[in-house]
Amino acid sequence: MSSLGRAVLLAAVLLTLAVSAGTAAAAAPLPAPVPTPTGKTVTLAVEEVAGKLKFVGPETVAEGDQLEVVDKTDPQRVGPVTFSLVRRGYLPKTRRAQGICFTPGHICWSIAEWQGVHGEGVPTINPAEAGAPGWDTMGTKTVPGDSWYSGTERGARFAQEVTAKAGTRLWFMDAIHPWLRGTIKVVAPAPA
Repeated sequence: MSSLGRAVLLAAVLLTLAVSAGTAAAAAPLPAPVPTPTGKTVTLAVEEVAGKLKFVGPETVAEGDQLEVVDKTDPQRVGPVTFSLVRRGYLPKTRRAQGICFTPGHICWSIAEWQGVHGEGVPTINPAEAGAPGWDTMGTKTVPGDSWYSGTERGARFAQEVTAKAGTRLWFMDAIHPWLRGTIKVVAPAPA
């Protein structure tokens, strides 16, 4: 083979390798960009208001903020709570749905499974993380979401970064008290 023939063959092989590498790189999923921490902490509390448990907090949180969930109740009296991100359609809306929520095939049971509960035990996975680190993934009966269990000590709290993208509406509930639920809108961080 002439030197010109070898050069053409070498160029063809290199071109094939380059195209193959580029195709493989293009096919590989890129990791989601991690939001820049804002340095701000937003608090969402579980409180007893006029004899009823409520989530009390702002309507919005910025992508990159720390979202701190604080249990301000007396867990020895009302029991522990969870802060569990769930897709809106899985929130139990009726008294009947709330009454059967903690049975197999329903969202409260699923939340317990996300947290490693076996039978009547306590969570062995706390917090339960799904998706990227931070608050970002709403679960269903078959797909885990992010969840935190307060335990039985008064004043329990847990904070982590909101990694859901701006424009996302996060729906959340308490698996132990299934009528206790809320929503918070993720907004873009304020310019520095």
